[in-house]
Amino acid sequence: MREVNIRIFELKRKEMQKYPSLNVNQEFDRSITISNLKLSHLEYKNVEGKNLFERVKGFQNLVGSLRKQKIILYERRNMSPPAQECYGMDDYGDIFYGINFASADYLGLCTNEQAKEAAINAAKEYSVNSCGAPLAFGASKYYMQLKEELKDYWGMKEVILYSAGWLAGFGVIKGLIRPYDYVVMDELCHNCLTEGAFAATKNVLRVPHLSLEAMENKVSEIRQTNPNACILVVTEGLFSMDSDYTDLVALQKMTLKYEAFLLIDCAHDFGCMGKTGKGVFELQGLQDFSNVLLMSGGSKCLSTNVGWVACNSFEVIDYLKFFSSAYMFTNSVNPVQCATALAQLRILNSEVGSRLRKKVLENYHYMKKELNSRGYQIIGYPSPILPLLIGNELVCRVVTRLMIDEGIHCNGIEYPIVRMGQARLRVNLQPQHTKEHMDTFIETFHFCYQKASKIVEESLEKYQLSLEQQEQQQQAQSKVNFNDNRMELKKPKL
Repeated sequence: MREVNIRIFELKRKEMQKYPSLNVNQEFDRSITISNLKLSHLEYKNVEGKNLFERVKGFQNLVGSLRKQKIILYERRNMSPPAQECYGMDDYGDIFYGINFASADYLGLCTNEQAKEAAINAAKEYSVNSCGAPLAFGASKYYMQLKEELKDYWGMKEVILYSAGWLAGFGVIKGLIRPYDYVVMDELCHNCLTEGAFAATKNVLRVPHLSLEAMENKVSEIRQTNPNACILVVTEGLFSMDSDYTDLVALQKMTLKYEAFLLIDCAHDFGCMGKTGKGVFELQGLQDFSNVLLMSGGSKCLSTNVGWVACNSFEVIDYLKFFSSAYMFTNSVNPVQCATALAQLRILNSEVGSRLRKKVLENYHYMKKELNSRGYQIIGYPSPILPLLIGNELVCRVVTRLMIDEGIHCNGIEYPIVRMGQARLRVNLQPQHTKEHMDTFIETFHFCYQKASKIVEESLEKYQLSLEQQEQQQQAQSKVNFNDNRMELKKPKL
């Protein structure tokens, strides 16, 4: 296994000499010491006390010990373009080279020459900043052109651009929903959607993942008790951590039945799912958008942080321009980003885009088949995201660390992003990943999973032994204290 990776490293050795801290032949000692079994940071969220700075320091009891063992990987960074192979640096200054299954670039477009040329030309023509919100002279010709081409691509009448996908999800709900309205949403909806919902109204109801029955029961109950209430149902086109989706056609019909409205977050399926890349709603044949809002972002397939909301109602989009604070009080998407997004959008809408979508799904099926044959579980449906289930949070952390050591960039996902005991690798596939890339990943993962499981097992045994020793010491001390007290009682009183 390591021979394969060392061979890859040898091909890059000359280029890697500019990174003197990198030792391609280094054998890493990744044994860990467990001081407690608290694996989640959430217990430190609702800290109390009048001293704002002091009350957060207890968090270091957890994260500090993990950092010392280099299994917190919170700020890995690119040291070269995030292509199928790239350089990276971990949180601790160690530089590594390897195959990239971490970057969310679902069609592998971020390094294409058309987009880079478009960005350079826009920077030369406009400079690099929008210098204002849309209402304050911050738009550009590329900004307006992007809106028009997104409308055409999705077949929607109106589009509003936000400066990031997160802002679009938060902004559309906060901009339209009022404290007396209701939001019914899938329990796994993205943070931007839940934050927007709770910021808008206390009437937020979350239902079991993908349960159309639970969704309808909740909407029906609200409608019966509140005949005139506005109800917004919120779901996603593709849920990225599970790579699954609901029946959008059935969900839209249900919302019409109860005079409710539907918001679909297409951040992870836009560009890469469906015949022409419109998303899962295209894959499923949704055609009635009379009560539908579509939302998405460009960070996955347009190579930039733009976000947007689309609707067939001019009045709704125009209202958001005035009442969505995430739009009104944020600088416009700058010309460079808009030009980049335009270049990528035109690729999505071409024969090249079709070939890329087909190839990334072929890669998914190959990886799933090979990993399944080795006994590993892949959850969800075919997409550019392949969730590789591990289960144990600590094993997942160590696997992710070992994979980097072995020349594979990947992301470990754990609670609270997914359920406790459901930790996984979120493997981001690209059409440009070769069979050699994928085979290397599979063999590397198998090696690292076995090694990580052994490391964690040995660490748990040591931890259990230390607990037993502590208990024995406490019992011995208690016995000494008891005897001391008896001797004190037996002393004659003077």
